[in-house]
Amino acid sequence: MICWERGMELRWFFLALLGCAGAESPSMFGEITSPNYPQAYPNNALTTWDIRVPEGYGIRLYFTHMDIELSEDCEYDALQVIIGKEVQKFFCGRHLFGSNGFPREKFYPTTHMKLLFKSDFSNQERYTGFAAYYVAADVDECNMHDPCSHFCNNYIGGFFCSCPPEYELQEDQITCGVNCSGGLYTDLRGQIRSPGYPSPYPENSRCEYRVLLESGYQVILSFKSEDFDVEATENGSCIYDSLMIKAKGQKFGPYCGKTPPPRIETGSNEVDIEFVTDSGGDNKGWKIYYSEDAIPCPTDVFHHSILNPQKRKYLFKDMITVKCEEGYELVSGKKRLPSFRAKCQGDGTWSNSNLRCQPVDCGDPEQLVNADVKFTQTTYGEKAVYKCKNEYYSLKGDDTYSCSGDGLWINSAQKTDLPKCAPVCGKTSFSLTSRIFGGEKAKNGYFPWLVLVDMTTNIGGGSLISDRWVVTAAHILKDHTTKPTLKVGDVNHQKGTTVHVKKVILHPEWAVDVDDRKNFNNDIALLQLERKIELGECICPICLPEKGETTHPAIEEVGVIAGWGEAFRVKDTNKIIRIATPNTLQYTRVPLQNLEECKKKVPETYTITSNMLCAGEKGHDSCPGDSGGPLMYQDPKNKDKKRFYIAGIVSWGLECGDFGMYTKVQNYVDWIEKTIEKVEEEEKDEEQLEPLKVCKKV
Repeated sequence: MICWERGMELRWFFLALLGCAGAESPSMFGEITSPNYPQAYPNNALTTWDIRVPEGYGIRLYFTHMDIELSEDCEYDALQVIIGKEVQKFFCGRHLFGSNGFPREKFYPTTHMKLLFKSDFSNQERYTGFAAYYVAADVDECNMHDPCSHFCNNYIGGFFCSCPPEYELQEDQITCGVNCSGGLYTDLRGQIRSPGYPSPYPENSRCEYRVLLESGYQVILSFKSEDFDVEATENGSCIYDSLMIKAKGQKFGPYCGKTPPPRIETGSNEVDIEFVTDSGGDNKGWKIYYSEDAIPCPTDVFHHSILNPQKRKYLFKDMITVKCEEGYELVSGKKRLPSFRAKCQGDGTWSNSNLRCQPVDCGDPEQLVNADVKFTQTTYGEKAVYKCKNEYYSLKGDDTYSCSGDGLWINSAQKTDLPKCAPVCGKTSFSLTSRIFGGEKAKNGYFPWLVLVDMTTNIGGGSLISDRWVVTAAHILKDHTTKPTLKVGDVNHQKGTTVHVKKVILHPEWAVDVDDRKNFNNDIALLQLERKIELGECICPICLPEKGETTHPAIEEVGVIAGWGEAFRVKDTNKIIRIATPNTLQYTRVPLQNLEECKKKVPETYTITSNMLCAGEKGHDSCPGDSGGPLMYQDPKNKDKKRFYIAGIVSWGLECGDFGMYTKVQNYVDWIEKTIEKVEEEEKDEEQLEPLKVCKKV
């Protein structure tokens, strides 16, 4: 029988036991005793009780008996009260209920606890343990943690919140707030106020307003300093209460404090206003003045566009014509448009604004023969720079081209004409300052334009005057149809590179098929090679004489001749004893003679004209096999650069070792240039072969 000190509690306790006896788990009450109670509890005991009561209740624990071996901190034997993972209380010792210091009962505000009883190896005094009851007791949530924003109402097993007049319980069933959402404003001008303004606005509220104007107008929001008072933190942060404006994907705010927001041009005819408050404060709120303005469209449709007509401001329904700035073009898919029409729309955007002005692309600059071109980009304003491959070519024309707004690469004169890498002529390592006695063997690089002309039955010489043309004597070629084989690139013609001829062009006034020739007037011909030759140190052209030049070469001026012809003759009783034809190119120095003096030494049966030059002296002359080769002089205007030009072509003579007659090239420069120009114009559309590489890098 349990003895209660308070009769009311005892009666209530038994009613609870009877009323809840049939309740399902979790239980409303229960009894717990130590093992073997009321006998002595065993040694090494370890027993656990799991106590659960329904939600909304706590656990009240009543002890009716307590007799557990006493030790410091209840180390030996003890009853533990465990909530969660923490031990809330240890019980041990012998207690008479009603004595000071022992809590006969204790309330635990939890729905779940564990009791754990343990004993050690010795219970010599036969301690009898404990007896207790637990009862589910109502929790007064209102007094414990004040869960409601306004009014808290407790009932057995739970609580509910309520609100003062004009407030409504929010979805969380805890917070009271004012229903201030749903305001729609469609007038062109008006005012919007926070709830109760100028009285303090309600706490725990979320107010939403919308301004919706006719398409083509934007909402303008303005504020006055006396009409803005929203709670803020000491550092000005808007984490307590805040005003936020949303329009056309933009956010303005949050705003709070006593400084009003600036005038806001929202750019949209639809504006949402959101006002959020927390549970504290007594600020008076705000007033917004809204008005309308026609929505402007941007002053450019997109980057690099030009609008016509041009205005400081474009408004709804304005029409314009759009084109691109210089260097840009309108692109729609794969089509290019000169311009298009656009309309300012109600949302402040232009129609057809999906088009774009893209930089004009000139494409890769055209490649040049014997040149490289460097560039990084091919769009408007970019540069392309041409440079010849090596020192044996010279760039004629501008080297820098710009990508124009028309999509063309143009030079400084706004022309598309490309430059050319023209061959550098007359470049040699030979110097006339060297003393020459008789014939000498040439070294590679001395006369890199010399060409051996092989007609099978006889040989001759020729001179490269460009990367595809050779000038020689007409008399060694016989006719137009006979094409010789050429050897180039080495002073030893046996080591030279074989080059084939595409076309033979004799001077039109050269007399063909003459048996006993005494007339060598117009003894000149051109050979077109099958393909161009890539110039280098072993092969490059000789210069042609300057047009109109009359002072050079002068009488007695020393020139040079070279060839693979007969090196010498040994005579005995007017008979040729030995003729030497060398493999290595021979050269010698010859002075220019007075043509009239030479004419006196020639039989009258021979024709001598102003198209001829006379050069040579005893022991220095050309011989058979040298015909077609050049009579060379150093350009007096380019002595520092050692440029040589061809003044004559070996034509005829009476005998070796005295003097010889040469075709005067200066008289034929026009014919040479016009003939080459005509042929190349006729063949401009033909596919060209890759230039032939003759020089080999060591």
